[in-house]
Parts: sequence; C-alpha cells; structure tokens
Amino acid sequence: MNDIVIYGSPLSPFVRKVEAVLRHTGTAYDFEAVNVMDMPDWFKEISPARRIPVLRDRSISAEGVLGTIADSSAICLYLERKLDAGLYGQGAFDAGRVTWFEEYADTNIAMPLGMGLFRPIIFPRFAGKESDLEKARKTWNETLPPLFDYLEASLDGGEYLVGGRFSLADIAVGSQLTQLALVAGLPDAVRWPTLVKAIQAMQAHPAFAANLGVCRKMLGGILPEPVDLS
Repeated sequence: MNDIVIYGSPLSPFVRKVEAVLRHTGTAYDFEAVNVMDMPDWFKEISPARRIPVLRDRSISAEGVLGTIADSSAICLYLERKLDAGLYGQGAFDAGRVTWFEEYADTNIAMPLGMGLFRPIIFPRFAGKESDLEKARKTWNETLPPLFDYLEASLDGGEYLVGGRFSLADIAVGSQLTQLALVAGLPDAVRWPTLVKAIQAMQAHPAFAANLGVCRKMLGGILPEPVDLS
C-alpha cells in the first residue's frame, strides 16, 4: 500500500494530468476507480464539488476528509512541493506562464473538448446509441481552431510551452489534447505542424503512456478508431 492514492477515472483528462505528474517523478501510488455517473457517498464526502480526481496522502490521514485534496490543480501544486518535481519552470515568470497554461487547459480547452466533442461522441455509445457527430463536427471545425492557433503560436516552433523545457504546462495541455486524439484524431498537421508534433510527443511520453493505454482499452469496444470530423 502506497501513501498516495488517486481516486477517479482514467478517462478524465484531469486524472491523466495528476497521473502524469506522479509518473514523471517516479512516485508510486495507488489508484481507485470511481463511477463519476453514480458517485458513492464516501466519495462525495471527500469531493464536495463532485469532481475527480481526489488525492489522499495516507501519511497524513488514511480516512475521512483529512489528508485529501479535491482538485487537480491543487493536487499538482501539492505534488510539486512534496516531491520537488521541478514542473513550474525556472523563475517567477516561468511559474506564472506555467500556471496560466494549466488554467487555460483546464477551462478554455477542457470545456469544448469535454462537452462539445468527447461527450457527444462517447457518451451515446456507452448507451448503445449513435454519436452526435453534428455537435462534435461543429466543435472541431468552429470552436477548436482558434485554440489550436494560440497553442501553435505559443510553441513558436519549439517542443515545449514554457522555458524550453518540459513542465506542468505541457502536462496540462497534453492531458486535454491526448483526449482529443483518442476520439477524433490529430489536428491538421499542415496548419498546426508544431502543435501536432507536441501532441504526438505527449502520446509517446512515459508520463502519459500507461494512462492512454488503459483509455484505449476502455474505449476500444465502442470506438475502435478515432472519428473523422473533417
């Protein structure tokens, strides 16, 4: 039994973000799956906002609300301090930029990807129905391109978003965009070449590989390959 426990679902990009930090730092942890559609009462007690993931540090408290942190950004900050992860860049400006990209990923990217693309494609299939491709295509063709433009410009031809090195900015954005790749494939490599290379690098990164492997198995029965939304 490890001190760190993560409660959630592997399909959540916010869970993926936290798992990536733990794997990047080589930290052993336990994972306990939670049904987000029917959360058990014990989980509601430690996640008042009804969100995943939740982290428990058993070295602080093995039960109840003590020893828990119920937000992915707060969890990542805790792990940065606890593990000396070095994922917030070098210096004050880098730390601010990293925090900005994490916020951008968790809000501006996560909302359209989750509600406008992932759910319309995946949730109906879990119920044995057809995907809402009209809504997904609208998101793909109208909502996402400006986000891709911003990320392409921010990468500026490089591999990483902040300070020329791997950081939580890449983890946060990568956690969302690898979700995109799972269900709809990659953006246009001609229009956004640097961004596509960055997503592919995240897909292959050891911090992401295990989670994405689990997700592919979970989705394989209902979505054998990404949906073409072009």
